[in-house]
Amino acid sequence: MTGLMVPQTVAHNLARAKALLKRDETIRAIEAMLAGLDLYDPKKLMGKARFEIEVALQECVAELNRQPSVRSVFETLTHSQRASVPYTPKQEEKLKGVLTILHKALQASIATKADNVAESKAKRRALLQEKGLEYLKAGDSPRGKAALRVLADEFGDEPGLIAQVSAWLLEYKLYLDAADMLERAMESFPKDSKSYMLATQCYKLMRDYDKLESVYLRAIRQFGKHPRTLLNLAKLYVEWNKKDKAFVAAQEAYNKDKSLEEAREIMEKYA
Repeated sequence: MTGLMVPQTVAHNLARAKALLKRDETIRAIEAMLAGLDLYDPKKLMGKARFEIEVALQECVAELNRQPSVRSVFETLTHSQRASVPYTPKQEEKLKGVLTILHKALQASIATKADNVAESKAKRRALLQEKGLEYLKAGDSPRGKAALRVLADEFGDEPGLIAQVSAWLLEYKLYLDAADMLERAMESFPKDSKSYMLATQCYKLMRDYDKLESVYLRAIRQFGKHPRTLLNLAKLYVEWNKKDKAFVAAQEAYNKDKSLEEAREIMEKYA
């Protein structure tokens, strides 16, 4: 019974390896080949069953040798364009050794490529930031904004990056651009309190009360009714001459924190 089960399991692994090679999943294909070889015991196979496994191995090896990544690794290791994975029936242990070495080499190659990509991205990020700030400092706002916009587009998935770009735009009094970037930051990273802080700063400078109110309400929905946020909302309503709303916000702030004298004063003023 065992003799019948083994070739089926080996054959399954080799069939899986061939399918993976067709999808260019070379490392997973090698792992499947090694799994099959670990199960392969030629002493338990006779005639046709053994021949079919050997043919399947030859097919896998032939397909493996056609993989560009495998050819590249062999060229690097042997400095020869003709080097390839060898396979001769009855020398399966030798094949296992070569596949194991190849597997490690491919993993190392992928790790090196990943490091190179990361280094390239870091250089690109630094260059865009440097150029953007240089242009802004020199008074060339269009180029500065363009570079920082590309920075945000390419690296906006990095937490805090869009908020930082917004802060630079605010520093150079580019309020509309900063506001657009901050809306994007709050949408992409709703739990980043820095974006809300910068947005309130921006809309205060723009004297855009509608937007400022929306940021405070958005912050309350996200972080809860913090007494200081409620007080700031009340002060906005005072400046905006919305007396009823100022009283309600101040009352909520004072009820949560009796030390907020400004909230009490607003309540008394509009009681």
